[in-house]
Amino acid sequence: MSAPEVVVVGCGVVGLGAALNVQQKVHGSRVRIVTEATTPHTTADGAAGLWGPYIIEDTPVNKIIKWSSSTWDLFHGWMKSGANTSVMLIPGVTISNQELQPEPWRHIPFAYRHLDQPTIRKRFGDDYVSAYEYTSLVAEPLRFMPKLLEEFKSNGGIIEHRKVTCLEEEAKSADILVNCSGLGARELALDSQMYPVRGQVMRVHAPWVDSFFCDESDENFCYIIPNVETVVLGGTHQEDDSRLNVDLDDKRIIWSRCTTSMPSLQGSKWVRDWVGLRPTRRGGIRLEEDAITVEGRKVPVVHNYGHGGAGVSLFWGCGQEVAELVGQALHRIHGPPHKPQCYKHSKL
Repeated sequence: MSAPEVVVVGCGVVGLGAALNVQQKVHGSRVRIVTEATTPHTTADGAAGLWGPYIIEDTPVNKIIKWSSSTWDLFHGWMKSGANTSVMLIPGVTISNQELQPEPWRHIPFAYRHLDQPTIRKRFGDDYVSAYEYTSLVAEPLRFMPKLLEEFKSNGGIIEHRKVTCLEEEAKSADILVNCSGLGARELALDSQMYPVRGQVMRVHAPWVDSFFCDESDENFCYIIPNVETVVLGGTHQEDDSRLNVDLDDKRIIWSRCTTSMPSLQGSKWVRDWVGLRPTRRGGIRLEEDAITVEGRKVPVVHNYGHGGAGVSLFWGCGQEVAELVGQALHRIHGPPHKPQCYKHSKL
């Protein structure tokens, strides 16, 4: 019997993580990615890569913790091995003029603590009432995604560069389909719950910035996140906005808010602007098995989309769950897996 064919639709950070996990855990399968874009032309490539999952609407908290913890372990392993220079350990703070609740994932990063009122007033002024700080990991997707893509290829993975217009067409040549199409799921999976959240950021050269800063106040929403060579200044959170052009008014607001929060940025050098659309879903992340009937044959489909702006923090844990579902489906269809193959395991 030939090796089962697993087709992954989409090659953003979520699709790439799913494909690698299937390669590593579903032994005897062949994995093929069909995609219109690969790194450096995906939404994740513009992300700052700060590990810091937030609770996505209607996504169970235990799932967020499970998926983000696995991704933390991956990033931390890369950092400890010294093999991946895209990962840095960065301290920082989140502040607000409204009360911030303790994050359910606070046990995962290092040194998480809420600040008391005297400390908040002394450090940030009287306008703020709540703050917490912790030390997190920053993994820059633009740097680590090319390495994951090469790992996928070196393990025998195939990339087909083309636009997918119909899941049924892809299912014809697959034993199982994995749908990581992000915003494309609106059409491909007929999911009307998917919508874009526009994010605009700018990158500057400011090597003296060595901590992250997030202001969650509505009237001064901004964030400052160091990367390896640049610092990301953001940003916008504009729902149902599909514009991909740089908005000069947004750019002025980002610059004003970030330099007010961190005046030393006035001396930074502009590098580039970027706009991306976060693939967000009303009802939360969809990670579940479904099925498509093509030419009288029922083909299992594992959906994995709707991660919003948290894809980088969740992608590896979600990929592990995808691999579990794919393995279970193939076992039902073909019986026990073949003898394990020898693959690399994302150590970079």
